[in-house]
Amino acid sequence: MTYFRKWLHKNIFPDVHESVRRSIALDNIHNLREISIGVILVESVILSLFILQNRHSLNLYLESILSVAFCILVSVYVAVHLTRLKENPEKAAGPLVWENHLLILYFIVLSLWGMVASRRHYIEGSQMITFFIVELVITCFVAMPPKVSFPLLLSVHILFYILIYKVDRAANLNSFNYFAMVFLMWLGTVVRYRTQVKNVTQRLEVERLNRKLDELSKSDPLTGLGNRLAVRNDFPEITGNDVAVMMSDIDYFKRFNDQMGHETGDLILKEVSRQLKEIFPSKSCYRYGGDEFLVIMTNVTAEDFNKRVDKWLLDVQKMQLKGIDLPLRCSAGFITGHPETSQELRDLIHAADQRLYEEKRIHHCHE
Repeated sequence: MTYFRKWLHKNIFPDVHESVRRSIALDNIHNLREISIGVILVESVILSLFILQNRHSLNLYLESILSVAFCILVSVYVAVHLTRLKENPEKAAGPLVWENHLLILYFIVLSLWGMVASRRHYIEGSQMITFFIVELVITCFVAMPPKVSFPLLLSVHILFYILIYKVDRAANLNSFNYFAMVFLMWLGTVVRYRTQVKNVTQRLEVERLNRKLDELSKSDPLTGLGNRLAVRNDFPEITGNDVAVMMSDIDYFKRFNDQMGHETGDLILKEVSRQLKEIFPSKSCYRYGGDEFLVIMTNVTAEDFNKRVDKWLLDVQKMQLKGIDLPLRCSAGFITGHPETSQELRDLIHAADQRLYEEKRIHHCHE
């Protein structure tokens, strides 16, 4: 009994993370759109050929023509709606409640359509494959949760069986094979959904790890600031705007490392970076290398940027770090401009670097 409960929980009522459930829903929407377009194309061709072949006696087949036309119109609505959703990323990022309901509704409508068509074929003595094609196509290409697929499949097959039974007590239908196929079809949806959950879970985890690796590749592990690669990646967003560029470093940083050790040097770098992020937007701050820091702000006035620079330099001087008795101070040089190209932005960074060294020379002359 315990094993059966575990099996039910794992296969019929699985715990699926919301991100996985949403990803499966989006895959279903994509597949449903393709199915609806396929139905439109196939049924339109069939209907056109049928009308051409029977153009002199269409009144005899009016029911069949209207049935196919109805299927095409329903599929057109589904295809148009899902195409609009695909072309609207904001809407696709929102709740997909109607789209999930549309999937079930489309399944029910196509199933009913298939029942009517197959019942007519059964009465005429033809193969009643339309209904079964509908069921197989939907279950093969749409990953429905087992707790949803079971009642849907069972109900539509019971209803179709009743329709056939009312014709001739289902004399030409093997009832055992019929309902065995329902069970096997449902079992297929269980395996399909479980496999889809596993694949999507693995895919999302790989994407998460790739994003993490991408962040690490563009982030300085000690300070959390962007590194040189991050600077280059941000060039397209920065160019074409009014910018202010500051290059700075820590005065006599080598002395801290030599006299107090690299752990103390790391502590200073982290604290100076923390102060930098408090004054400037964190996305505008970079560790350019060693004890050098770069700040690139867009759409800021020179006056405002200058105030930020002065405040940061003052805050650094006021910092009191445990075990550090030597005075701590930074030098900075900044420049403003409007770079239109990456090369022009590099030139501004170089100019800010030159001003930094001018500031350092002035500091040293006054010591």
